[in-house]
Order: sequence, then structure tokens, then C-alpha cells
Amino acid sequence: MNTSIPFISDRQIAEALDFRSVAAVLGEAFASLSEGGAAVHHRQRTDCRDLRLSTMGAVWAERGVAGVKVYPTVRGQFSFSILLFDLATNQPLAVLDGNEITRLRTAAVTALVASKAGPLRPRKLAVFGAGLQGRAQAEALSGWFDFEQIALVDPAGNPVWAETLAHKAGCSAAFTTAESAVRDADIVVTATRSATPVFDGAWLAPGAFVAAMGISAPKGRELDGTAMDRAGRIILEWMPQSLAEAGEVALWEGRSSTAPFVDLPQLYAGAAPWRPEVPGITVFKSVGVGLADVAVAQLAVSRILQREPALESALP
Repeated sequence: MNTSIPFISDRQIAEALDFRSVAAVLGEAFASLSEGGAAVHHRQRTDCRDLRLSTMGAVWAERGVAGVKVYPTVRGQFSFSILLFDLATNQPLAVLDGNEITRLRTAAVTALVASKAGPLRPRKLAVFGAGLQGRAQAEALSGWFDFEQIALVDPAGNPVWAETLAHKAGCSAAFTTAESAVRDADIVVTATRSATPVFDGAWLAPGAFVAAMGISAPKGRELDGTAMDRAGRIILEWMPQSLAEAGEVALWEGRSSTAPFVDLPQLYAGAAPWRPEVPGITVFKSVGVGLADVAVAQLAVSRILQREPALESALP
């Protein structure tokens, strides 16, 4: 019997998945978490000199899978791998490249939450950061909503990419200043590595939806206290991890015991409405949780093994 574990590459994952399918499985996973059908393995970080090793994962009992994502941080760069287990057989299902899964699930969860908790008909999108994740955020959101304008902020941004984005999105897309981007924007996304706020929260429109995911450390934040103070609702992925890791929360000078926090399990459980009766600024702070990685890995494995039976024959 062949007992080797299939390896699934980033290329295979990119060919098998898209933002909408990933958003759908993320919704299923968080709904399952709200009902006790899944559990999250907290991110663990181990430092040695200037190196770091991190792990995060989940048990998704309802789908019969569990997994862990592991990644070293070397000179500020990440390299992700995921090991997925079949709980019915208690055997490994596959080892997966984790870079494409991380890119997809981070952007897809923004689109998912924006579609449920953001403005119903957003017309202007502002995106800070035109790196790998910033581009993914812009592509995921422009594929979901019918924008009239996309404003991009990145001193090192590539105008050619902006032109390509405009063509795909069917609207204008161009680099501009931070204030010009934020003013009148319905959705504002920050996908930078900045440890300090990237815009003045006073610029936000009264009903704006703001998604911040560029940093997951408690010592850095992309949003200032004004943005947090003005938020009528602050959505977190999973309260136990987000409260510990989100710099926007840890460094918020105006935070109080009545801060309007709600997380995705609460929303999926119906403990709070996705959109409050009185519209206002909504902040979604994403730090990434292991359940998202496991859910998307499970989707990738199921699709790729159907397409490539030779991989399935390698399973024990």
C-alpha cells in the first residue's frame, strides 16, 4: 500500500479555488464554530534571536478534519505550510503549500463580512497597500461589488496593476493620497505592514465599512483612535484571539468596557444582527484564525483530489 502523503502546491490551489468559493466555505466554518462543530487552535509563536516559528490551526469536527498551519518568519518574510488530517481515519490527508490559501482566505473573509455587514450598494473602495494582500483585497472586493471608483494608496504602487484592476473591475482605479482615498469611501481596506495608523479616522464617511488586516501584532495598528472611537460596531473574527493580537484593540486609548465588540461566531449564531438598525461606521479587524486555513485547505483537498485521482491513490 502506498502510504505517502499527497503534496498540493500553491499552483494547484490557485487553479482550484476562487474568492467566492473560499468565502462560502469560510461562512460555513464560522457558522459551525458558533454551534460547537469546530474549535480554534490559538496562534502560538516561538522566538529565537531574530527568528520566529508560528503555528495555528483548528479542529472542524463537523467536516471530519483537523489541521495546523506552520510558518517561520525570517527577515520579516513568511513561508506557510499546512498539514491536514482526516479524523475518520486519524491519518494525514495532505500537506499543502499555505501561501495561496493565506492570500485567498484573508481577502475572502473581508469580502464575506463586507457583504453581510457593510453598505448595501458601495460605490467607492479605498485600498491601502498594493502588495500581495492589498492586490488580493482589491480583486476580491471588486469581483463582489459593483464599484464606480477604486482609490489606491501605496507610494510604491504599480500603475500598470491599477490599469489592469480598472479593466477587470469595470471602473476607474488609480493611486492617490490617503485623504483623497478615504473621503466619501464606502469601504476602506488597510493591507499594509505599517505599525502606525495610515489615515486620519476623522476622514471616514459616517456609514463607512473599514477592514484592517495588515498587522496581527498587539504593538502595531493601521487604524487610529479616532476611527475606533467613531465605530458603532467593531467586528472581530474570534474574540479570544483577536482581543489578544489586534493592535487596534490593544493600543486603543479610548477603549472601555462598553466597546462595541462582536465576533463572527456571535453574528452567525444570531446573537447580534449583521447590520444594526442605526447605520454607522463598522470596523472589521482581521488577524487571521486557524479555522480559516483548515476550512480552505479542506476545500482545496476535496476539489483537487477529485480532479487528480492519482493524488488520492497516494492516501493511506
